[in-house]
Amino acid sequence: MSWYDTVLSNTVGLAYRATTGNVDPWTLSQLKQDQSVARVQALGPNATDAEKAVAAAQAGDQVDSYLKSVNAHPDQPCVLRLPGLGCADSPEFLAKLEKIVYGLIALGAGVGGFFLWQHYGSTIKKTFAKR
Repeated sequence: MSWYDTVLSNTVGLAYRATTGNVDPWTLSQLKQDQSVARVQALGPNATDAEKAVAAAQAGDQVDSYLKSVNAHPDQPCVLRLPGLGCADSPEFLAKLEKIVYGLIALGAGVGGFFLWQHYGSTIKKTFAKR
């Protein structure tokens, strides 16, 4: 991990992650390097150079595939990412937003019904009471 990547991931990368919701390229580079080192060390001291190269390449591919599966890879642009809803460009976003809107409508109808009952319930009871 280079000093340059560390500085950029902690300064510019912070703003990048905050606005897009994706991992910034400098942090991605650090993640790949850390994963590669961990995999190579896990092979042990008797591993050949070819095995180490394969393990390092697999580590980078694994990091890429995971970030793409959760839509957080820097190559996947997102206009707006909201917590719990995901990326605004995805169809899942609209499905989740639709559920929230219907829930708010139902909640509003319940609160409105309760309000009307509290204010006009006695008038309605008097109107339909037996005389």
